Amino acid sequence: MKGDPVTATDGTATGWRARWVKRENERRRTAYEAALQEWRRRDDELRRIYARAEEPAEPAEPAAALPLPLDDDEVLVAVQPSAELVEVTARHTAGLPAPELTVVPVEDTGRPPRLPKGVMVVDAGMAVITDRRLILVGRSGIREWPYEWLAGVAHHAKLPLSLLHPHGRGRIQGVAVPHANASAFRLRLTLAYAEAVGEREALLDRLDEAVVAHWHKQPEVPAPATPAEAPAAARLARPVLVAAVAVLVALAATAGAVRWSALDRPVVGMEMDGGVDGDPTDPGEPSPSTGLGTPVSSTPTISPGATGTPVPGRPDPGTTAPTAGPGASGEPNPGRGGPSFSPPQPPDPGDTGNPQPSPSASSPSPIPADRCGAPENPYNYNYCGGSRIYDPEADVCSYFACVETFWEGNGYMVLCNDGLVSMTGMGTQPCGGHGGTKQDVYDA
Repeated sequence: MKGDPVTATDGTATGWRARWVKRENERRRTAYEAALQEWRRRDDELRRIYARAEEPAEPAEPAAALPLPLDDDEVLVAVQPSAELVEVTARHTAGLPAPELTVVPVEDTGRPPRLPKGVMVVDAGMAVITDRRLILVGRSGIREWPYEWLAGVAHHAKLPLSLLHPHGRGRIQGVAVPHANASAFRLRLTLAYAEAVGEREALLDRLDEAVVAHWHKQPEVPAPATPAEAPAAARLARPVLVAAVAVLVALAATAGAVRWSALDRPVVGMEMDGGVDGDPTDPGEPSPSTGLGTPVSSTPTISPGATGTPVPGRPDPGTTAPTAGPGASGEPNPGRGGPSFSPPQPPDPGDTGNPQPSPSASSPSPIPADRCGAPENPYNYNYCGGSRIYDPEADVCSYFACVETFWEGNGYMVLCNDGLVSMTGMGTQPCGGHGGTKQDVYDA
């Protein structure tokens, strides 16, 4: 673009391009640090799982009050005091994990877990893992799953839920444990199952592959933004211009409100509306005055002895005729502190006298549209109403507080309960971890 302050040698810029580059680089840095922190957390958890799986299994100390007998040579692996028994009631298991000989760490979503549709809790109690079977001691009795009965164990990625898939056609059941105990419970259950079916080495290979695969998913350092990448829409984001427009709009609204209240007051000495003595005319129609604020005797008077019909008066021949001024356009006269009163003048017997009509009052200035709590922005985005925003402007996060994954969505713009804005159409909920969705954001 001709005249843009972009230096071709070093790629630096000033003005709106420089402001966009600064905001964009800060956004890229924040997104990269968040992604890198999550990647490191999962890498550390995968490595700890692999290290524990390589260690030889140590039998757990038998619980003193274990409410069930074990076989003579059966080894107690772990006891989980708090567990829930779930059953899959849906005919189709879309969205549920498939059996896989691995241990999947549970994602920390920051919100209470909610079971998927078609999965319900049927009992609760204590879960016992041995080298031969999984046992649940519940309120309605004892249930057990010998490992040779199972086709595999499936761990949910986002919920502390492990499903037990039987051989053949049977109802899928599972065990849900508290989030803090999920990693240890999954590892011990999967190791015991793999040992029983002779797949321990295969499990170690899968865990090693998971560590290597995750290592290759390390987030890349984003390239710095350049002035040439600045979109044309960012040119409108000038803080000085936006602030000046906001001040002008506020001044126009204040002037309109004061002007409207001044014109809404009745003025003493207005011309009478024929027929009834003492009935004033429209209070919004003031009497004319001179530009210097001197009252002009143009108000009609009632002659002494009249029957009630007003007799129009005329200006005194010795006074100056009204000139153009603030009073001539219906504006309040700045030269006076309140409404003026014109003393009655004696009528001229030879003059029929036609009173001049009073000028009409001008309408007040328009009041700026309300955004219903939305921050000031040059695009008139608001929380009141309008059309949904499917393609927000590139610098929208300069005016609205956006979630870190704002640009990952492909739907429309929404407001979260914690005051941040997001886009629908992401893999998870648009306001996940932000209190849920509050309402849509509109383009008026």
